[in-house]
Amino acid sequence: MYSDCPSISVIIPFHNAESTIEVTARSLAGQTLNNVEYVFVNDGSTDRSVEVLRDFLVLNPDFGEKVKFLSLEFRKGSAEAFGIGLENADGEYVIKCDADDYVDPTAFEMMYKEAGKGVYDVVIAPYYEHKGKRSKVVIPVRHIDSLNDMPLNTVHFSLWNKLLRRNLLLEKEILPYPGVDCWEDLGVVSRFMAFKPKVKVIDAPFYHYIIDPGKKSLSRDRKTRVLQDHLEMALFLEKWFLDNELVADNEEFLNHLKFLAKVKFLRGRDKEVGKWKCTFPETNSVIMSLRHIPLYYRVIFKIVYLLPTKLCQWMADKCDVFYRKRHE
Repeated sequence: MYSDCPSISVIIPFHNAESTIEVTARSLAGQTLNNVEYVFVNDGSTDRSVEVLRDFLVLNPDFGEKVKFLSLEFRKGSAEAFGIGLENADGEYVIKCDADDYVDPTAFEMMYKEAGKGVYDVVIAPYYEHKGKRSKVVIPVRHIDSLNDMPLNTVHFSLWNKLLRRNLLLEKEILPYPGVDCWEDLGVVSRFMAFKPKVKVIDAPFYHYIIDPGKKSLSRDRKTRVLQDHLEMALFLEKWFLDNELVADNEEFLNHLKFLAKVKFLRGRDKEVGKWKCTFPETNSVIMSLRHIPLYYRVIFKIVYLLPTKLCQWMADKCDVFYRKRHE
């Protein structure tokens, strides 16, 4: 397909994306940069996603020649599906694309140009966020000298608005943690950034991130799953930083990570103040130093930490009862 390795490998994991995957594929097929490979990973879809994609490839044979198609018989989760795609990629750089999003036609040409044809190890861009009829541009911080400079949010720790040098990922054996499907991108980006790669932050957005407002409610079951994944990711990363003797340089990041990992104990219904206080208790005393969290929230969490647990739990229960009555 290529006389040399492709400039970029785009990895597209998907599961039951029959209603959106054609839009995604069409945006990828329209790219102005030719030297790109597209690695689609079917994560055990049970709908017509595969048929829709195969039909599109038949109708667009030039694009089909650039596609690697991998299919998992059973669903393994988004983290493992991306990891399998990464292991089968050949590009100088890799980037992710979700199967319900799309990119501008000049996206990868622009990103590769900004990488200086190999000068930078990572290129970070803003992105468009579309939620219902509302849209906005989400912008990363301009100067990133270390992992500690990066707020723990989507624009800084997603994989779909970044080019990452593939060889560095392979050399450092950085793959997603299988089975941890919330924060899976954060698990990759944080370890990559811990080795202080050469970073370029650009001003031009190219990726269109689609948020379905109907998926944002935090039900009890979903809260439990997300909380479990966040706590597991924090434990995995803390161990990895310890094993690689990188804790000292990234202590602020790790405190921020562990604080956010447990925050859902105090969000939504059925708040659990005691569990929040006892989980990663070392972060409670440094709450006010977490500069990436707004001061207002730091003060609230600091008060919860200082007040007696039973009093805080009683107040939380009263708030939950009031909330339920208002929404019955």
